[in-house]
Amino acid sequence: MTTAEPRVTAIKAGHRDFIEHLFVKEIQCVRIKHIDTLPRCNNNYIHIITFELPLLHDVAISTRPGTSAIPYGTTQAVFRIGNIEGMFNHAVKIENTVATMLLMRQALADRYASIVPRVYAWSKTDGPSGNGWIMEEFMPGANIEPEFHSTLPPDIQRLVLRQVAEVLKSVQDFELPAGTAGFGGLAFDKANDDSIISGPFVIEPYTNPYSDIRSFYRGMLQAQLEEADRTVANGWREHGLRERLDAFAQTGLETLLSETLAENPMPNLIIGDMVIANFLFDPDTYRVLGLVDYDCSHTGHPLHEFFFSSFSLSYYALTSDPEIASALFHGFPSPLPPSTRVAKAEYRDDDAPQWPVMKMFEEELERAGVIRPSSVVGGEKIAKLYGFISEVCPSHFGMARWVGMVTAKKGEEGLRKVIEEHAATLGESLAGWEY
Repeated sequence: MTTAEPRVTAIKAGHRDFIEHLFVKEIQCVRIKHIDTLPRCNNNYIHIITFELPLLHDVAISTRPGTSAIPYGTTQAVFRIGNIEGMFNHAVKIENTVATMLLMRQALADRYASIVPRVYAWSKTDGPSGNGWIMEEFMPGANIEPEFHSTLPPDIQRLVLRQVAEVLKSVQDFELPAGTAGFGGLAFDKANDDSIISGPFVIEPYTNPYSDIRSFYRGMLQAQLEEADRTVANGWREHGLRERLDAFAQTGLETLLSETLAENPMPNLIIGDMVIANFLFDPDTYRVLGLVDYDCSHTGHPLHEFFFSSFSLSYYALTSDPEIASALFHGFPSPLPPSTRVAKAEYRDDDAPQWPVMKMFEEELERAGVIRPSSVVGGEKIAKLYGFISEVCPSHFGMARWVGMVTAKKGEEGLRKVIEEHAATLGESLAGWEY
């Protein structure tokens, strides 16, 4: 047992007490039989609530925007409580998620609307952690990621990937409401009938929304520099790196933006974590039944989806592997590089690339007409710029837990070496742009 396990066990028990108290106090017409808590708790603690009896009629338990009544016959619901250790802007995370789920149901209305859970109730800041919570529809289906790479035959893999591509195409084609013209997060306009508007980012750069794509890149770089000032990077003020970064921010960035983002695109809805584990499938037919994670959602350039989502395939536009990058942006080679099929339950992004499956996904994206890395003019340059800005201050540099772990394993000198190696990488990128 690790030292963290008793603390996590206590947190989960406190959550269950909170849920039971909430039902007794606020939702008296529905009685709980039991609450099961999922063992993993990355961005959220997930609690499955089972009711004593199926509901005899629809039950509306909230009037907040984005909510709907619990339907007649329902026996279970999901209760999500944010993990304070997740790297999010927790003040807006819940509202952003609910607004995204509402828009997702609209975007997928023609065919896939049922895969987005209905939200029954939510609170922005209430709850045992102060980070808010969401009570939502329990979705049927199974997580097939453990078998996707190891045992599924190619024709079923293609069926799965075709559905993922179709979902992404519908999201890309969806026209966002007029109030969401900014690049950022999503929120409800309480002064205007709770319509959905642009809001602060839940993820980096954690700022208010930007009016256009160039402003977003400028603001993200500035936010990263300010964040670096507050971390072990010490603002990159040693060895003259900060002066080079500031010079790049003042002139070099504008040059690159004019070369790579000459047009001013309207923002797209970005799900931000499209991996097979977040889709639920019928285990017999492999028809998609659910898509259940919207924590990283925001609005951005269509290419940005591929900066956040790897699709459990190493199909990731910010990859450090030059062979994968070349395939995504310039076309897959023929013949494909050799690859050995993964024979384990969980595929990690740093595992050996599964070239046949990646190529299969590329074909399905093309068939569906999805905007993808190879179809974006200057996409590789955009990815390089975005990746560089993201690395100006990696999120773990600001995590006391990470700093403590590295120091414990490698000592103060080891931590300094890690920082210096990262500084050298930033310096090489700047040199490539002649800064």
